[in-house]
Amino acid sequence: MVRQTGILLTLIISLLLAGLTGHAAAVPLETIQSVVSVLPVRPGNSSAERESRRIMAPEGTGIVIREGGVIATAWHVVVRARRIDVRLSDGRILPAQLLAKDDATDIALLEVEASLPKISTRLRPEISTPACVIGNAYGLGLSVACGVVSALDVSKAGFNAVEDFVQTDAAANPGTSGGALVDREGRLVGMVSAIFAGEGDGNVGVNFAVSTELLLRVVDDLLDDGKVDFPSPGWQLAKADRAQLAERAGVVVSEISDSGPADMAGIKTGDLITQIGERRILKPRDAIAALAILRPAAGPVDIILYRDGAERVVPFSFDAPKTKTASLPRTPAVGNQSADCPHPVPVCQARQAVFPISSLNPIASATRIGPSLLITNRHVVGDRPDAIVMTPSGQLTGVVVPSAYKGDLALIEVDGLPPDGHILAPEGGEVDGSSRLFSIGADVSRQEVRVFDPGEVLLPPAENARLGRLHVTALMQPGVSGGALVDSDGRLIGIAVGGGEGRYEAIPVDDVNTVLDLRVDPAASAVHSSLGSALARCEQAIEDLKRGPTAKPGMVFQVCRDSENQGQFLQAGRALAKNGNIAPAIRLHQLAVEQTPNSINARLSLLVSLQLGGRFEDMLSHARWIMNVAPDDPSALRLAIQPGVWGGDVSLAEEAYRALLKADPRQAQAARRFIDSAPPAPPRR
Repeated sequence: MVRQTGILLTLIISLLLAGLTGHAAAVPLETIQSVVSVLPVRPGNSSAERESRRIMAPEGTGIVIREGGVIATAWHVVVRARRIDVRLSDGRILPAQLLAKDDATDIALLEVEASLPKISTRLRPEISTPACVIGNAYGLGLSVACGVVSALDVSKAGFNAVEDFVQTDAAANPGTSGGALVDREGRLVGMVSAIFAGEGDGNVGVNFAVSTELLLRVVDDLLDDGKVDFPSPGWQLAKADRAQLAERAGVVVSEISDSGPADMAGIKTGDLITQIGERRILKPRDAIAALAILRPAAGPVDIILYRDGAERVVPFSFDAPKTKTASLPRTPAVGNQSADCPHPVPVCQARQAVFPISSLNPIASATRIGPSLLITNRHVVGDRPDAIVMTPSGQLTGVVVPSAYKGDLALIEVDGLPPDGHILAPEGGEVDGSSRLFSIGADVSRQEVRVFDPGEVLLPPAENARLGRLHVTALMQPGVSGGALVDSDGRLIGIAVGGGEGRYEAIPVDDVNTVLDLRVDPAASAVHSSLGSALARCEQAIEDLKRGPTAKPGMVFQVCRDSENQGQFLQAGRALAKNGNIAPAIRLHQLAVEQTPNSINARLSLLVSLQLGGRFEDMLSHARWIMNVAPDDPSALRLAIQPGVWGGDVSLAEEAYRALLKADPRQAQAARRFIDSAPPAPPRR
């Protein structure tokens, strides 16, 4: 009874505080009874298992989604669990059974033998609706944190293969995955799935919940069939070019499968799709999300498209004759694709050349470029002399090979790789804006190497940038670092580094050859040791900074600067800025831009740190650069408006507003209000 009373008191206090913050009214107490703590029990004897705990939640949360004790949670919370228990709001702990799971959406269903009240649902909230996260934060029991709905229809966060997220600034900390995002009436608007934050950062108020629409669609399929079917619409979509975007935002149909649903609906190659049902379509993944909430047998949905400048409304349905997926232009053998790799055959074959590895970074990837030689990112191995390589036949130990190359690449020599395995020779290949590129790497949630959604080149490496990078839209997720970036013919184009929000980076294949050449440089061992040591010390400094203010900002700046690593510059800069150390944060972000001038992510980080420092005039040149290279990116456009107003370039603000009006009209409304009645600029820090 003492335990139950303590839990209820904690919840009541949390709810009262939620009502006092001004963000949201108190959540009804009965809603708490529909939320549970999920307690997975995993093997914990081996060192590999202990390392894996760093990437799998020790505890999580679940939502009673159906009568009879059916609970929805995030699949990554219970993956590889030997046993699953749930703790109810009254303190009881019950065993749970895993009913089914869907990798693509990171949703799993559990069942307990108890009569629990099902949570009520709300299909589509409004932006700025007060909302609260109910979750088992840090495994401390259920608590409530409140904020607002920040955005809807988020489809490019980069966490899951299929995404339809509600974004919120309500705090979602470790342990809240699978928790409930509810409105002030206690109705479910989403299931907490992911936090957007760089390594070394805590919660920064950008949190994602699977929309109720997608959650209910997946739950129904899992209960009915034990799996979820996301049928192909029979098309390939591409980003619109700048000329098309000057007229209207949308995606272009680049290919149509004969007799597929899109073909049967009368959609043609070259059509510009702007809306599916009630959803605006700005990027190809927006279309994936819009179609994902439709059940295959559902009635037709209207698609708004433009052909020859004229608007058309096309009824679309998956209820069309089943046909084979159409082949892509340069891969006639694509009919031999397997169901788990719906991409060109050479791309799918390239999976054999990518291996999960564990070193300084517990889970990453490495690409095979020779019979016994792998390449990965330097930040993956740091100062470690070896790496564990996971192969189909078991674990192997690889030795890190020194090179005088100073960028984010490192070689690993490993004996025992499959003698007939695939090798991605670093021969290079020309890429341009029309090339379809695919990243291949370890998928942490699925525990496998897979091919991620394709993309295109955003920007090439900057001229005269010694350590320049390829900037692409090919999807990358945590674990892909060190994996391969290949074209449709399976040629190695680069080594994946990472990124987010549709902006990802890879190190060009030419640098792979430079790493190989510099193995024999007399300074190879010294360079490798110095950079690896600095990188490891920078990682530790960021962690120390995250734990509290005891870390000295000057020391963090120095050791991370010495790493000469763009990713470390960005992570350390964000951590310093979060702790109020603006000047060193700005300098680190400037170093990142100097090293990779064409990196949109580096420019955005610099803009944010300059913004926090009140240095609006210094933002102007970077804001205009981003406007030119990413005219349809709402994040970039928003960051151009504030310095335009407070930095004395109103024309920049107006230009950014006009672009935002096309890219995201909802955000443009708030931008217009800011331009017309901006408060005084905050002081310089």
